[in-house]
Amino acid sequence: MRILVTFAVEAEFAPWRALRTFKKTKVNPGHWSGGVDVHEAEIGDCSVWVFLTGIGIKCFDFALALCLKQAGVNLVLSSGLAGSLKTELSPGDILVPRRVGTLSDASGLPATDGLVSRAEQYGAKAIETLLTADRIIATKEEKARLARFGQAIDMESFQVMQEFIGENLPVATIRAVSDGSEEDLPLDFTKCLTSQGQVKVGPLLKELVGHPAKVSDLVRFGKQSRDAAQKLTVFLDRFISDLTPEVLASSTSEVAAR
Repeated sequence: MRILVTFAVEAEFAPWRALRTFKKTKVNPGHWSGGVDVHEAEIGDCSVWVFLTGIGIKCFDFALALCLKQAGVNLVLSSGLAGSLKTELSPGDILVPRRVGTLSDASGLPATDGLVSRAEQYGAKAIETLLTADRIIATKEEKARLARFGQAIDMESFQVMQEFIGENLPVATIRAVSDGSEEDLPLDFTKCLTSQGQVKVGPLLKELVGHPAKVSDLVRFGKQSRDAAQKLTVFLDRFISDLTPEVLASSTSEVAAR
């Protein structure tokens, strides 16, 4: 079984790489796109391919998705960190949304019910809607406005699900909360991203120099994010380790019956 797991950035993936031996490999190199570079590990009965999309999914396009589909992916998980929009969801909570929407259409796309139920059994909190934003949601005021439409927010999951949900594949989003609904992000991270959605160290340091009072907030946010990524790693590793062909077949049957 081949499972694709996407993260936005290396920091979200790092705890898993510390737990498991992932090797860099190129998937489907004979494809017209030239293939896809992933990190691969064998976990239980599964070959896990990890792809880093960049923040705001800057590195994930049609050619890449088609290449992965034709390589024979059997299940897709959009993963990483998310912001809470509700007070009942705290940093470190593992979330599995039933639907993933956008800021313009919260009705969104449905996750595979069987995967949502299974994630719940493993301790994830099922939420109705995760919103995928096209910009960083930085303030508690913005979070409060969006809480009418969803319970958590990220910047990648809708696009990942959109690429694969029409392919009769089980698809789900599993994320860990990095920041609470009543927290502002410590800095304007929009100024600190490359066009590929990676963090630029120079502008980040410039922001800190310009706002020295934010250093303690950034340290706190960094610790929350690391702790959340670690909890997510433990969850994903156990969740995938216990997947069997029978479980996957059951999920695939559900998708085909839609």
